[in-house]
Formats: sequence, structure tokens, C-alpha cells
Amino acid sequence: MLTDTFADAHFAAPRFHVKQTHDVDVHAGNLSQWQQCYEQTSPGVFRGEVRELLAGGFQVFEEVANCATAQQCRPWAGGIWFGMAVPDTDAGLRFMGRACPPMLLMMASGEAPFELQVPARHGLYGMVLPREQLRRHVRQLHHIDLPEDWDRFPQAQALSALQRLRLGGMLREVLRSLQASPEVLAHAASMKALREALMTVLADTLLARHRDCQRPSPQQQRRCELVRRVRALALENAVEPMGVADLCMRLHMTRRTLQNQFQEALGMSPAAYLRTLRLNAVRRALRQEAAGGSTIAQTAARWGFWHMGHFCAEYKALFGETPSQ
Repeated sequence: MLTDTFADAHFAAPRFHVKQTHDVDVHAGNLSQWQQCYEQTSPGVFRGEVRELLAGGFQVFEEVANCATAQQCRPWAGGIWFGMAVPDTDAGLRFMGRACPPMLLMMASGEAPFELQVPARHGLYGMVLPREQLRRHVRQLHHIDLPEDWDRFPQAQALSALQRLRLGGMLREVLRSLQASPEVLAHAASMKALREALMTVLADTLLARHRDCQRPSPQQQRRCELVRRVRALALENAVEPMGVADLCMRLHMTRRTLQNQFQEALGMSPAAYLRTLRLNAVRRALRQEAAGGSTIAQTAARWGFWHMGHFCAEYKALFGETPSQ
């Protein structure tokens, strides 16, 4: 677990990165200092890109991928994340198990992991700021104290068209400008001015949060917890692959209820989710065992695939390449 002093201790030297990859697991790890796990959920050869600024205890980034992903995410401790969909079109982004249109600002703290389902060819603008610094900035700027537990749960806030334009435009220009002129990273004054500008835009936006804030309902939180539990059960029991009937028994839930919960949370059936989890697990194992002695058939069999022809076809359909590739 990262400590609350992480930002001050590790973001001292500003840096800007552009990272590209053809692997969904590498893509998840390309966002610095986050705890993340991604599963590829739509077919195709994966292509992902992360553009990221780390400077003076804050982080600004854009990540985008050509394939859909189911994501479990946690920002660094002591920080609070704000995110917006890219592009600003309604294409099926889900946050904490519910539809998240582009006019919502998502937020979560380092103490509150969250789930996303990001459609193909879409991504996110994001920034992480030190929680206490942002609270102080709101107090200094507007003489308002945000409640101590204001970021206890992942939540979303409605944005006006002007707020969306202002926030999205600023993040786009920050990343574009620093990519074109990285020499400004060497100057503490410019990084401090940038951090202050980001906190000011957010402080103005957060003033309306008590009126427009949308916290996950207890039912939505239960759906997200169900998905987390199913994922843990599926990945912990590779030797005995779980089917839908096994899940129903373990979770004391009817097939119809399980189906409805997954459709609401992920937009897919539990059977399709289990198959996708297992295929992603095989892909990770093949990458890790590339220099080992296991064959593709042995690795696939360990994850419950007994028909190699069907396995290879499903693998290629999802990842756009054969297991040997």
C-alpha cells in the first residue's frame, strides 16, 4: 500500500511519458503508481496509449485503447482521482456498475477502489491531486470546508456544458503543450502554476457537488462487489474452473438474478465474463511462461480449456492473434 506521503516523496522530479503497447496488462501498468487490473472484453489486436504527466504531487493523463476493457482501479494513497470520458460522446462507458454519460465527472480516492467498463476506441482524461491540498485550496478560495468524508465513496458529479468544456479543454492543452515543449518541466514555477490552475478549476466545479453529486446506490455498490467477488473466485480456482451453476451455489443466488446483476453491472452475461476472464488469464500465463517449458495446450488446460480447436478459435476471436503469436 502506498503511503500518504507518496506524492511529496516520489513526484519531486517532473516527468512526461507517452507509452504505447499491444498488451492489455502492460497498458494497465503504464499508468504510474496505480493499482490496476484490466481485462480485454472486445475482439481485436490490442493497442493502447497512455500520455502522462507526473509533477509536484499531482498527475494528469489520457489513456485510450482500441478494444473494450473491464477495469479495476485504485489511485495512489493520499490522492483523489477525477476522470472524464474521451471523446465526449455517449458510447456505453460504465462507472461503478452504471451507465456514465460524458457530462459526468467521476471521482474516487486512493482509499476507495472503483470499477470501469470502457468501450472500444474510447478512453479517459484523468488527474490525481493530493486530497488535503485540494481541500485547503477550496477553503482558501471559497471559504468552504469540504466534509471529511466527501470522497469516502466513488461517485460522479453532473457537469454543465461549460464545465465539461473548461475541464476537458484544460487537460487536453496540458498534455499537448508538455508533449510539444517538455523543457518547461524543469521549472518549478511553471509546475506550481499548473497545479494551482488545476485545483482552481476543480474547486469551482466542486462547489455544486452537494447539489449534483451522484453516489452509487447500495444496490449499485452490491453489484460492483458481486463482480469483484466473482472475479476473485474465478481466478483463485484455476484448477477447478467455475461455471455459472457453481457461482449460483457459492453466492446463494438464482441464475436469473445473477444474469440480471451482471447485465446491469457489466452489460454482459456471467458466462461470457467467466470465459473472458479465463482467456485473459491464459494470455497472461503465456506471456509469463514464454521462456518456460509449458506448452500452449498445457497452459490452456490449466485454465479449463479442454478442446484446443475451440480454445484457439476463441482466443483469436478475442485477441486478434493466435496463442503462439
